[in-house]
Amino acid sequence: MAHASGKQSSVRAFAKAEEGGAAVEMALLLGLAAFFAFSLRHVLVEPVLAIFNRATQVISQALAG
Repeated sequence: MAHASGKQSSVRAFAKAEEGGAAVEMALLLGLAAFFAFSLRHVLVEPVLAIFNRATQVISQALAG
């Protein structure tokens, strides 16, 4: 298969256009992971911490008098 000098094949042109694609994908994955961590914190951790917070208030009131 002969190529004219000075012209790139379509595959090479596509590959050259994809430089930095891994960095973009990694940034998107990190953003998605941060979003899930933030939402899990609000859905799972805060209700559990609210229970412990209320329990410490009850214990401190019981010990206070």
